[in-house]
Amino acid sequence: MTKRQGKAVLLNAVVIFACFIAVFPVFIMITGSLKTSQELYTNSAGFPIHPTLANFKRLLSFNSGLILRTFGNSIFVAASYTALSCLLASMAGYAFAKFKFRGRNVLFLLLLITMMIPAELNITPLYLIFSKMKWLNTYRVQIIPGAANVFAMFLMRQYMMSIPDSLIEAARIDGAGEWRIFSKIVLPISSPSIGALAILQFLSKWNELLYPKMMLTKQKLMPIMVILPTLNETDSARSVPWELVLSGCTLVTIPLIIVFLMFQDKFLSSVTLGAVKG
Repeated sequence: MTKRQGKAVLLNAVVIFACFIAVFPVFIMITGSLKTSQELYTNSAGFPIHPTLANFKRLLSFNSGLILRTFGNSIFVAASYTALSCLLASMAGYAFAKFKFRGRNVLFLLLLITMMIPAELNITPLYLIFSKMKWLNTYRVQIIPGAANVFAMFLMRQYMMSIPDSLIEAARIDGAGEWRIFSKIVLPISSPSIGALAILQFLSKWNELLYPKMMLTKQKLMPIMVILPTLNETDSARSVPWELVLSGCTLVTIPLIIVFLMFQDKFLSSVTLGAVKG
């Protein structure tokens, strides 16, 4: 074996080991959700001997169907937030990339500086503001705040700066208005970046925990990520229904997989395009 072949074998072994470390917890989660509580304790790391969907039935009937209700809340909130965030980020990115106005760079720099402020520091002021506005315990407080995401604006601006100005000028000469240019030319060209942004925004909103716990007190409005920890009904580790916990974890990953499959072509296109430009 040559030195180059030895390095290749070592590299492949490291990659395989890293993949195993990443995939094994997911394997435990999925297979554990198909086991009874007894089998889970005796055969926690293997394939289920007698697969069952009873855990999911118990999960969906937990607390009078609260899991199913909050699962729907999460889908509605995350989808609405993603759509609104992508629209606002696209419009802002287009303005910062193609419109020339006084203070454009300074304003954009100020927006970027706000990314240095931890989001946790804003929760108390936001709570006081939304309390005065009577937005607490509503869907509005879960969707609208944060939809104008600075990182999303930055991502869209950087992508739209690569769109040739001559293309936009040609559309203006032909009599197209700014909204028509934006909707018919800029958005279709920017679809790879929008697809990647949609995945990131949906994922961030879906996994949100601290913010909804602060803004919501009514369980029927809460997202599923807030309700899942209530499956641990007691403080005793022996009493924790791990089969239900694993079923809940499996359930909440399904929308993430679906969203990624929906936008994977756009996401991979944006990554490939970025690599080519780099």
